[in-house]
Amino acid sequence: MKSVLFFLYFLILQVSGQSTVVVTTTSGQLHGTELDGEISFKGVRFGQAPVGGLRWQPPVAFVSAGAHNATVLAPACVQQFSFASSEFTQFLFNNPPPASEDEDCLFLNVWAPSKSKQGKKPVVFWLFGGGLIFGTASLPLYDGASLAANQDIVVVTINYRTNIFGFPGSRDLPITQNNLGFFDQELALEWVQLNVAQFGGDPTKVTIMGQSAGAASVGLAIVRDRVNTPFRAGIKLPGGDTFSSSIPSFSSFDAFAETVGCTQTPGPARLNCLKSVPTSNIRNFTNGPLSGSFGPITDNITVFTNPLERIRAGSSAKVPIMIGNMENDGSTFAFGLTNLTAFLEGEGIAISPDLVRSLYPGQNDSLVISDALRDVGARCPDELWSATVTGAGVSSVFRYTYGAVFADLQKFPGAGAWHSSELGPLFGTFDRSTATPAEVTWSATFQTAVANFIKDPDTSPAVNWPKYVPGPSAKTFAKLAYNGNVKPDNFVDPVASTSLDGPCDVLWDQFLDFTAE
Repeated sequence: MKSVLFFLYFLILQVSGQSTVVVTTTSGQLHGTELDGEISFKGVRFGQAPVGGLRWQPPVAFVSAGAHNATVLAPACVQQFSFASSEFTQFLFNNPPPASEDEDCLFLNVWAPSKSKQGKKPVVFWLFGGGLIFGTASLPLYDGASLAANQDIVVVTINYRTNIFGFPGSRDLPITQNNLGFFDQELALEWVQLNVAQFGGDPTKVTIMGQSAGAASVGLAIVRDRVNTPFRAGIKLPGGDTFSSSIPSFSSFDAFAETVGCTQTPGPARLNCLKSVPTSNIRNFTNGPLSGSFGPITDNITVFTNPLERIRAGSSAKVPIMIGNMENDGSTFAFGLTNLTAFLEGEGIAISPDLVRSLYPGQNDSLVISDALRDVGARCPDELWSATVTGAGVSSVFRYTYGAVFADLQKFPGAGAWHSSELGPLFGTFDRSTATPAEVTWSATFQTAVANFIKDPDTSPAVNWPKYVPGPSAKTFAKLAYNGNVKPDNFVDPVASTSLDGPCDVLWDQFLDFTAE
């Protein structure tokens, strides 16, 4: 029956103008599609299903010699949307949502120029954002067709486990086996090294790129030094990572175990009980009003207490990086907040509201909160990262701040260049029916600049975009697409970093970098 369905499916593809293409990989013979000089393979299994006895276990590579349909996006890993903000979060970041969710979700997708095109292509390996609690490579937003076709590169997007499934914070597991989502990412990178040449990609020219939690994942991958680093460069779209608590918290997982009736002492018996809980019951808990928070813990394998110190000590991978923030990275997280004093008290921040206001003169409390969140969450970590890797001997660092604003992307009042609004232009997946000509131009401009770095991370990705030099004297902090400048020859405005990093230098850096001299 399966072979009949296979035949019928590919007959439909041929009628639609697409042809089939077969690539042999460690995951089997993948039957993908070819259209207009581009090949695509979707829903490629790289890890065995992490279910049953493999729930909350490090991923196991999937190896096959069989034939597999690689024309349909796979389910997302099980998602968590915090109960209090679920509706707004999904409106912004999960719209439209993936077709389905499943605990069996370790799949990836590949888009590439047709193999008939000469030469091995640079590769970009994409890690989605979502706070490590939601997100998937199966979102239409991350379709790699435009990026691969327009820029002559291979695009790989992957799923990794999130929330309680990927970062349980469990005493039932060894400390070193709690950050399962990061192990998923590393297994997918291994798959790329083994197989990307079959798609026309060059395994020695892999750039890892991520946004938000994906950017933090990129940073952590760089910080983990290894013998044979499986990438040569990194791109960190907004997402800071400068420290992690050395004290793990197990309270959320313990509360979950109690709620679902697994009341044994933490250990093998409780873990076996929890492995029998239906996936739907777990999702109901994590998306309900009593759920706690799930995220990475410091294990000194995938996550370290002080990444910046590891870089300073020469214990990290010395690779070129592109790193940047959105001008309005804080607007989504500040939505509805109007009182700075109440905000600081609610966050447990013992800082005078007047001191914070003085760093953002002429702005009301709503804008102060928004800009402070931008700085603490993105711009200041970027400043610290850029200075630290440069000081450690990385000669090619390209730092930017993104200012492009388009009316059809304004999902709420005052959004501006909000957190993740660059992704549609980058992937070329923005709504062309509502986009202005300037937005279309900007997509091509921004996409090309990022792809230029992927192709040659040691060379300026655009006209007038210099390598970053910390300090007040050099104008090397690239403002991108401010004031409506969206063309290849005018979108970069290099300024001194001190012109934008003032609040970081005066206040926020001391909370983000505990060991800088």
